[in-house]
Amino acid sequence: MGSDSLVVGAGPSGLLAAKEIASRGYSVKILEEHGQVGVPSHCAGLISVEGLKRIGVEASNSFIQNAVFGGRIYSPDGQCIEIRDARPRAFVVDRAALDQHLAEMALNAGAELVLGRRAEKLTLLNGSITGASGAGWVEEARIVIDAEGPSQRLTTAAGLTNNRRRPLLGVNTEVACEIDPTMVEVWFSEETAPGFFAWVIPTNERQVRVGLAAREGDPTRLLARFIKKRFNTVYPSPRAGQVLLDGPVSRTSFPGMLLVGDAAGHVKPTTGGGVVLGGLCAIEAGKAASQALESGATDTTQYDEAWRRLYGAEFRSMKTMRSLANRISDERMNRFFATFNKAKLGDRLNDLVSEGDMDLQDGIIRRALSEPQLIRVAIGGLGRLAFAELRDLVNI
Repeated sequence: MGSDSLVVGAGPSGLLAAKEIASRGYSVKILEEHGQVGVPSHCAGLISVEGLKRIGVEASNSFIQNAVFGGRIYSPDGQCIEIRDARPRAFVVDRAALDQHLAEMALNAGAELVLGRRAEKLTLLNGSITGASGAGWVEEARIVIDAEGPSQRLTTAAGLTNNRRRPLLGVNTEVACEIDPTMVEVWFSEETAPGFFAWVIPTNERQVRVGLAAREGDPTRLLARFIKKRFNTVYPSPRAGQVLLDGPVSRTSFPGMLLVGDAAGHVKPTTGGGVVLGGLCAIEAGKAASQALESGATDTTQYDEAWRRLYGAEFRSMKTMRSLANRISDERMNRFFATFNKAKLGDRLNDLVSEGDMDLQDGIIRRALSEPQLIRVAIGGLGRLAFAELRDLVNI
């Protein structure tokens, strides 16, 4: 006899879904292909203070390394826009330690964790997913949660229809340096990180986590060049991972199975971050799975309906911003920064950011696009047609 629910993958989304199901009294088995939860870690490890609360995680020194109050954003030609709040806005976390904390929460709720077990294929019966299998083992379950990450390996092997994504390759490492520990850095430049940006995240006043993602070129060489330019030091060995920017996949529920986290595309298209929004959607998956288990049904389409109702507008607005950002040339980006700084709108931007939300970005995007001063700057820097297109896309 199998478990009520089988979760494939012990990342944050899989663990939060498992915790939600187990806390409602159903048996949950989590399969993790690696020998340790959270290892290897590919994440930049910046999570909003509000977002951590939203997914039901209490801040702890066991995984929090630093707190940041704002950031400095750099144009391709080196101009800077600084954003700073009076309160901490984000935590820098040790992702392996955070994932292990989430695993402990799931286990305390009653879930079971099996390490070193790689799922190779999903099992189907009469058109419904009934479990998963691997080398020498088969696990049956009434509901399967696919939290395998961005590969779509299992759904592709099962012949399930879903849209393919075009992930960027990201690389990340640590560098020793003296730095302001309260501020992150974001660097835009097609030469530095084509199609995305480079980041500098202080883990403390003497070390940073630095990385980038790119749609073309060799990210490891790009990172080495950026580190040399920014810190004048040698290039440490990086960790590599995929960065998803396309938003949710077209379908996240199938008979007997739900997709969560990167497997569902529940990642912010603006930044590639997925812990909070992915976790919130995974909690909804846990609720939908529990309802299906209670009713004995295999239809879990209420999950698609729930996350789209709660967070669909957020994903749409962020995807619109990503689409526009992908088309802004370095020259136009430089012009926007120059126009912004000339207008001396730093205080107003800080006010908007203080009122805004790092994870649920639809509200701040709409407010910014309704501000007369920011409208003038956007038109002057980006061009009237680009700005009009952006407002049309977010229905302002």
